[in-house]
Amino acid sequence: MSRARFGFVNACKPPGLTSASFGRWVSRIYGGVRVGHWGTLDPAACGVLVMGLGHATRLFPYLGSDEKSYVFELRAGVRTDTGDAQGRVTERAAVADGWARSLEAVAASLVGSLQQRPPMYSAVRVDGKRLYKSARKGIDVDRPAREVQIFSLRVLGIQRDGARLAVRCSAGTYVRTLCEQIGERLGLPAHLGFLLRTAAGPFALADAVTPSRLSQGPDASVIDPLRVLALPRVSLEASAANAFRHGNVVDASRDQHDAAAAIVLDRSRIIGVGRVGGGRLEPIRVLDSDAEGATGIEAKV
Repeated sequence: MSRARFGFVNACKPPGLTSASFGRWVSRIYGGVRVGHWGTLDPAACGVLVMGLGHATRLFPYLGSDEKSYVFELRAGVRTDTGDAQGRVTERAAVADGWARSLEAVAASLVGSLQQRPPMYSAVRVDGKRLYKSARKGIDVDRPAREVQIFSLRVLGIQRDGARLAVRCSAGTYVRTLCEQIGERLGLPAHLGFLLRTAAGPFALADAVTPSRLSQGPDASVIDPLRVLALPRVSLEASAANAFRHGNVVDASRDQHDAAAAIVLDRSRIIGVGRVGGGRLEPIRVLDSDAEGATGIEAKV
């Protein structure tokens, strides 16, 4: 059975796997093609993980908004060294009845720009070293806060010592840290219970394929990048397409509007991304795709 090896896969990652190990499994499904992922999920988290097959990974920067949406569980009364349920307990506090009366107000207060320090148990590099490697040695590294955006944060339900919430946020937001920040404003230690990613950019959980469905129908699970890339498009004749493939500037149609980035096509096949201006099409990224994979060259710009 032939297998498409160029495109995106909106996969539903199960809990218990790292994004990298899940990506290796997906690679085997597609005959060993190189696989990259658009953002990562912690091992215990599940939900939308967007994969790129072959040189489709080079189109990730053109997917547009990379905001994420999650449903998560806040656990009150316990802080852990990892910020989630897999960590070692570092603080406990009694959770009184009515603890969540101000939860709606606290959630509303966190909407907007928010400063977060990356968790020690994360893959962020500081001075060239992964933070989690230092954390495993018991070393606390000084790490600067980063600004993230919380577009919405809603309370879905409240339990005795926990709550379910939904958040829509910018890429790079740590929901583990967000749980700790909610706890701080409630006056309680807190950590992340479970985490489900429900959307990443244009990809939604409702359309994500499970591992079982992916293994049974790999070809049907590949998303043509043209379905989700919102960039303008430029179609080239054979001679111009060949020149573009070799990193050369070619003439653009007089009807083509100027664009900082446009998808370049040879018939219906994506061969790269180019910049249109002054009647010229300048390569930004050059690649080629077909049913057997994708090969690419660096553009001569």
